[in-house]
Amino acid sequence: MKAIYRTIVLLLIAMMTLSACNKEESPEAYNAENVAIIPQLSGVYAVAPAAKAGTRAVDHPDLQTIINLPEGTTLRLIAKKGSQAAIMQDYVVRTPDGGSQSLYPCKINNTTGQIISESKDPMYLSEGVYKVNAVSPAHKYSNGQMVINNGESVLANNDHWIQTATTSLTITKADKSKVILLNPLMQLTARMTFDLSGDKETGVSSISVMQDGIEIDRIREGSVTLTNVGDSIPAIMCANYNRIFIKESDIKKQENGSLRGEICLLPIDNRATPMVVILNLMVNGVPTQFTFSIVNKVLYAGYSYNYKITVRIKDNITVANWQETSWSTTVSGE
Repeated sequence: MKAIYRTIVLLLIAMMTLSACNKEESPEAYNAENVAIIPQLSGVYAVAPAAKAGTRAVDHPDLQTIINLPEGTTLRLIAKKGSQAAIMQDYVVRTPDGGSQSLYPCKINNTTGQIISESKDPMYLSEGVYKVNAVSPAHKYSNGQMVINNGESVLANNDHWIQTATTSLTITKADKSKVILLNPLMQLTARMTFDLSGDKETGVSSISVMQDGIEIDRIREGSVTLTNVGDSIPAIMCANYNRIFIKESDIKKQENGSLRGEICLLPIDNRATPMVVILNLMVNGVPTQFTFSIVNKVLYAGYSYNYKITVRIKDNITVANWQETSWSTTVSGE
């Protein structure tokens, strides 16, 4: 009997210890007074501002078209009450049975951004007034900051514009659960897109991209660190002795046979020095390089700069004519 009693006591102690550890890891979830938060995402703006933001949130007329985030996109919800530490919960975008797009709780690896596990536990908040933001992909906001590099696509709320601003949420003792409709997200970086095609009437029978693909020179150096979700990256004149490549593997063939490459870049004011684009192509099986300059250009956050390039053969000389154009396409969250 003594042995059985001792075993029961040890089991009870072990259960209490495990419970205490769980409470320490997720203090909000085990308080009966806390409220379950059910977030609803409005989507992401397909077209974002091409003008400088002021210090206060204003309405922007160009923010009109809202699209869904791609299936499987991860998102981190960040709630902050006053000066207290932020409470965070990860989600993944799912569209079950072809229905409406929903956010499902999950756990994300902060290093790789991969989903570790999916769960049914939502975010829990205690009584108070919160500022709620979201960022996608989820792992971009970690340790109280977002570090963004050239080549990365990052979507988040942006307090410079009313349409994308932080959402305010009030939790009362009477609340059992709370549905929060988040404002749409927007791209924090600028995007450059290149459409490549060959003019068959002039003798261009085939066009492909070599390994180095498209090189873009005179872009912003280093990375940008944002300490607050809701901040944006200004397009400033800064050190730009930097380059980036859209590799052959990242250039996709379109339905019309053209090749498209796109990349996200840190906002920059390049009016002082022209950007340089180098195309490393195979035209009719012959390695050919084209270079052109983009002058007087400012890359603003959330804006897409699209270039259509047509390769022709004239008088046995291969030339590439380019023009800046506009089109709409899905914004990636990964």
